[in-house]
Amino acid sequence: MGNLIRIFRHIVLLSCITFITACGNKGPVRLPVVPLPATVQAPEMRQQGDALLLSWQLPSKNQDGSPLEQPPIVDIYRMTYDPQDDCPECLDRSSLLVSINPQLPKPAQQVDKRYLLHDRPLQPGTGYQYKFITRNQDGEQSRPIILRQPYLEPLQPPQQVVATAHDRSVSLQWQAPQLAEGDSLLGYFVYRHLDSKTSPFPLNSKPLQQEKFEDFSLENGTRYHYRVRALVKRGNLQLEGLASPALNVIPKAGI
Repeated sequence: MGNLIRIFRHIVLLSCITFITACGNKGPVRLPVVPLPATVQAPEMRQQGDALLLSWQLPSKNQDGSPLEQPPIVDIYRMTYDPQDDCPECLDRSSLLVSINPQLPKPAQQVDKRYLLHDRPLQPGTGYQYKFITRNQDGEQSRPIILRQPYLEPLQPPQQVVATAHDRSVSLQWQAPQLAEGDSLLGYFVYRHLDSKTSPFPLNSKPLQQEKFEDFSLENGTRYHYRVRALVKRGNLQLEGLASPALNVIPKAGI
């Protein structure tokens, strides 16, 4: 469809040039410039459990600063590489992984202005490169944005996680996971979601330094689901480990 649109546009432009020439106008003919979409904004990539989590925001303008007529499609390409023989400038062997329509973003998830995509299953010890290209309704493309990192064996979840319900609050406790050799524990993230809504973001913005957490200002009688992940530093990467099994808790008055 994009090629057909380009062909039609060129035919129209050639017709306009012929008409202008026939009218006797002199001087060089300036073809109208079709604005190119800007690239994705604030792209990020990190390992979360057994997946690589990609996130980004859509551009608000074209490359020339003109307003977008409608949100662009985001094409995401993926290729693998050997982290032991890494060559970012080598031949691009990437293939299309997914195209995300902002109006119907699945398999991505939209949270406020950000889009998130978990890529799995992956092979531990393999490097993964992702190339983001936005594409407008005319098929015009932005310059690519590339993110890459190796996928490592995921960290095991925290152990013996216990959740206790209170009046409008929940307390959590757990034990540290078994770390791999060379891992440095940075802390923990606690995730909470309701039956009808899952949040990809933890409740705490900074890693917890203790194996406990208090969640306040909850609704009594509402079922909450909690998971805990550990965060470690392995080499020059920060890895978020596998999530603990979900614990279902219902705060109640008088507990």
